[in-house]
Amino acid sequence: MYLLSSFNEFTIFRIVLIILCCLFPKLLMAQGYYNQENFGNRSMLLTGNVTGSVDDLGLTYYNPSRLALIDEPNFTINAKAYQMGSIKIENVFGRSNKLSNSTFDGIPNLVAGTFKIGGSDKHKFAYTVLTRKKSSKDVGLRREIDSEILEEFENVERFVADLKIGDSEKDEWFGLSWATKLKDNFSIGVSTFVSVYNFSGDYNLNYSRLDTETDVAVYNNEINFDQNSYGIFWKIGLAWRLSKFDLGLNIDLPYLEVYSQGEVDFKEILSGIGGGEDIFRYADWNDIESNRKEPLGIALGAGLPIGKSKIHLKVDWHGKVKEYDRLVIPVIDESGNEVSFAFKEELRSVINFGLGAEIYASEKVSFYASAGTDFSPLVSNANIFDLIGKKNRDTNFDADYYHLGFGIQLKMSWAELVLGATYSTASTEFERPIDFPDPELEIPENDDPARVTFNRWRFMVGLEIPIFGHKVKIE
Repeated sequence: MYLLSSFNEFTIFRIVLIILCCLFPKLLMAQGYYNQENFGNRSMLLTGNVTGSVDDLGLTYYNPSRLALIDEPNFTINAKAYQMGSIKIENVFGRSNKLSNSTFDGIPNLVAGTFKIGGSDKHKFAYTVLTRKKSSKDVGLRREIDSEILEEFENVERFVADLKIGDSEKDEWFGLSWATKLKDNFSIGVSTFVSVYNFSGDYNLNYSRLDTETDVAVYNNEINFDQNSYGIFWKIGLAWRLSKFDLGLNIDLPYLEVYSQGEVDFKEILSGIGGGEDIFRYADWNDIESNRKEPLGIALGAGLPIGKSKIHLKVDWHGKVKEYDRLVIPVIDESGNEVSFAFKEELRSVINFGLGAEIYASEKVSFYASAGTDFSPLVSNANIFDLIGKKNRDTNFDADYYHLGFGIQLKMSWAELVLGATYSTASTEFERPIDFPDPELEIPENDDPARVTFNRWRFMVGLEIPIFGHKVKIE
C-alpha cells in the first residue's frame, strides 16, 4: 500500500500486481446505476420502459398504481436468468495493447403475488420479494517472479507474491403494495419496500523475498470492510388509462435509512529489510459510522396502442447526492506516521430515455424490441480501491450504458412462452491506473488514456402455465 524506496523490488512487483487487478474493472462497474436490473418477462425484453404500461406484477416495482387497473394479476416467480459479460482494456500499460476477461453468472430475481383484505375489490394489495442488487466479484494471483526478471535486482534470489481482492454487494427488498381507483380511468398506488443491504470488500497482499545472503523479508497488507444498512424505499405511482394511450408516473422517494453499521480491519506488516524500516500497523473498528444515500427519482411513461401492437415510452430523472462518507474511518497514528482513508461517494443528477415496441404478428405470436440509456451518475464512488491507497486516481467505472432488448412471445393452448435476450454496452476512457516510477524500466511513453469497454448479454426463458385457474409465471 505504501511505496518504500528502500524496498524497490517490492514496489515494482506490487505495481505489476495492481495492474493485473485492473484487468478486472468489474470490481467497480455498475455500482450506482439505476437501470441495470429489470424484473418480469416483458419488462426485461422492454429494458424496463414500462412505467406507463406494465401489465404484470413487476408493476410493484415500476408503477404500483397499475395494480388497480389490472383485473386478474397473476402470481409471479421471476427465477434466475443468466448473463454473459466481457471486458476489454486498451492501453493500460502505457502502450497500445489489449487485455480482456469474460464472466458467466446468474441475475437477480423477483417473486410477487396479490391478496385481499376484507371483501372489497376497491383496494388491491400485493406482496413482493426481489433481489435489487446481487454481485460478488473477486480476483487473485499467486506466483513467483521468473529468475530472468530477478537478475535486474541486486541480491534478490527468490521473490513470491500472493494477491486477493474482491467485493460483494447485495440488496434484498421485501415489499407490500396498495392501489385503488380514484376514477374509472385513474388510479393511485404505493409500494413500501424494506431494504436489507450489505456491501463488503477485501484486499490481501503478501510478499516474501529471499536475498543472496539467505535473509528473508516479508510484507503483508490486509484490508477488509463491511457495510450494513436497513431502511425503507417508497414508490408512489399514478396511472391514467386514456382513450388513445396509457400514461404512468412513478416517484421514488429518497432512501430512509433506519439502521446502519460499518466495520473496517486494517493490517500492514513489513519485516526483514533492516535499517529500521520495519512496519507494524493494525486496527480493528467494529462499529464505525456508516451511511447510505439514494436520491429522489421520477419516471414518466406511456403505452401507445397501434392496432394490436404497442409502443412503450419512458423518461426517468434521478437527483444528485452531495459528497458524503459511506464509512467514517478513523486515522491510524503510530510513531508519528498517520494513515488515513477516504471512503466517499457523490452522485450527479441524470436523465435517461427508453423506447420499446410490442409487435403483434398473430393471435399466437408477438415480437418485442427495445432500447434505453443508463447514464452514469458517478462523480466519486466508494470502493475497495479507495482503501488500498490509490489517491488522486480515477478508480470509478464512470461510463454511460446503452441497453437493447429483443424477444418473442408464443401463446399456446396450455401455456405462454417468452424467449429473448438483452445486450448492454459501455465504454470509457480513464487515466492509466499505474505509472512505473523506476527509471530503469523502459516503458514507451504514451500520453493516450486507457480505455475500458464492457459488453453484457442476458438470456431469458419465461413460461406461464395455468394452475387452478391462475397462471404461474416462471422466468
